[in-house]
Amino acid sequence: MRWGRKTRWFGGAALLCALSAGAAAQKTLGDLHATANGQLETVYTDAYGNFDNTAGHSLGLAGRGTITGDYYNPDFLSFSVLPYYGRSQDNSDSQSITDSSGYNGSLNIFKGSHFPGVANVQQNWNQSGNFGVPGITGLTTVNNNHAFNVGWSALLPGLPTLTVGFGETGGSSALLGSPETTDSSMRNFNVSSTYSLDGYHMSGGFIHMMDNVDISGLENGETDTASGSSNQYRFLVQGPIPYRKSGMSVSFSRATYDNNDLENGTDYSTNQTTNGATDTLNANVNLLFPKAPVNVTTVYTDNILGGIEEQLVSNGQVPLLTLNSPESHSLSVQASSYVNVLPRLMVGGFVERTEEYFEGQNFGLTQVGLTVNYSFLRMLKGLTFYGGVNDAATQQGNSQIGFIGNVTYNRYVGNWQLSGFFLYNQYTQTILAIYTTSMLNYGGSVKRHITPDLIWANMANVVKSGFNQVPGDTSHAESFTTMLGWKKASISGIYSQSNGTAILTSSGLVNTTVPAQVLPPGAATIYNGRNYGVTINTFPIRHLSINGAWSKGLANTNSPILLTNSGSTNYYGFAGYEYRKLIFTAGATKFNQYVSNFGNGPTMLTSFTFGVQRWFKAF
Repeated sequence: MRWGRKTRWFGGAALLCALSAGAAAQKTLGDLHATANGQLETVYTDAYGNFDNTAGHSLGLAGRGTITGDYYNPDFLSFSVLPYYGRSQDNSDSQSITDSSGYNGSLNIFKGSHFPGVANVQQNWNQSGNFGVPGITGLTTVNNNHAFNVGWSALLPGLPTLTVGFGETGGSSALLGSPETTDSSMRNFNVSSTYSLDGYHMSGGFIHMMDNVDISGLENGETDTASGSSNQYRFLVQGPIPYRKSGMSVSFSRATYDNNDLENGTDYSTNQTTNGATDTLNANVNLLFPKAPVNVTTVYTDNILGGIEEQLVSNGQVPLLTLNSPESHSLSVQASSYVNVLPRLMVGGFVERTEEYFEGQNFGLTQVGLTVNYSFLRMLKGLTFYGGVNDAATQQGNSQIGFIGNVTYNRYVGNWQLSGFFLYNQYTQTILAIYTTSMLNYGGSVKRHITPDLIWANMANVVKSGFNQVPGDTSHAESFTTMLGWKKASISGIYSQSNGTAILTSSGLVNTTVPAQVLPPGAATIYNGRNYGVTINTFPIRHLSINGAWSKGLANTNSPILLTNSGSTNYYGFAGYEYRKLIFTAGATKFNQYVSNFGNGPTMLTSFTFGVQRWFKAF
């Protein structure tokens, strides 16, 4: 975990010199104005374990700073730089088990003019991260990453606006407890414009994305390289209709994608390449009739599954196993309306017709639904009920009836504050043929002011969803939090667990929106995991703070390239006492993480730190 004594001294000294150099200069140098302040800390560390092959004693510097300024005028050019060095969980507020360093910088030019520009740069070394598992914290990683973004706009009165931007991010990540490492990069170029004419608002844009990811150290020593690119074109026009205050909107988007999956060391998949394009046309009319407003929406899509893969690529979540994208298209028309029958009673309804072509077959679906919304008063004050039914029919006949229910409750009962909700949806969707999906979500909170300075709060949430025709193809997540807070202390505990089906991407596991059986062999990953945690914060006397935390995570995944049982445990403690401009600190960390299918054993770290911080204003 800890860097060598010389490394820490040299890095901290560099930060000190950068700030103290400004202290020797004047606040104003010609038209340049700047201020700088920061915090420096002398740190003694004693570490044990096999993390980063570092153990033993060290003495060094840590710190962070803030430099802000402008040239000539803040609206002409302004800037900020925030460097930091040696900021770890047990000696700072950065919540990292590593001694991370880096900087963030921003530059604004011509702010407030017709031609503003902005640039941002970020660099982080040895920073703690997370390998994503849906619904839980996941596993700890150590990352080096950078980002650069620049943008410029032309905002001339009476003319269409123009904004151009470019961004580039990248870095490397290592999963602790395994030999798995990830190198990734992403670039994007975007252009957008807006214009208003006679009450109609028009906007359009173009975005080009390029993603690359290289993961080594997977199951059986496998290496997986994936790259993807996408182009998104969009146009929107919206405005009034000459009837009361009715309105309309029409939008068109085109998304093209190219995804390459290059694997070695496996028999189930070799070099794969998929590409395609998805065109979507959306038209909406909202007619404000006096008693019952009517909304009509039409959506046409010419590539259903391709749109799912394109969305993952454009979000930087390159699928590590290529998805199938057979020929498909769909057309959907829906009309809906509602009527206020009583002051607190609203009745609505809808009818929807969908035509779909998928894998050489034509599907047709008609859905009709009725909803009721009612708010209670008096004895049941705070309770709102929303419920409905929908019926779907295809060329094969009537399908099962779907249900919609939503109940919320919020009320104070003496010193108790009660809040709860229940949501259930069962409906027929036409993503990849026709599937009936169901979603159940319920939860609530209970708060109690025991004394004016003491409060007890509990919160819970449960979510379950799935495809009714596919046994076992569901996802489930639940969480519970309890907290006891006092003006001088607080303690909280959390429990969460989740399971389901996901796709392995460059940023971890991502939940699927389609049944696993539709995905190609090897693309689906079955996961489940649990998290536990306790956090304590105390302020026993003035200027003294003591914080502690314990967390534990367990997870296992099952796929052709990611078959693991894994877990991590972390104990953390920190104390700080402020005396004028000095802060005396002490911290301790005990960390353990393992990934069972790799034979190199768990990653372990135990460290103790003692330090003295001083805040200062350089100039």
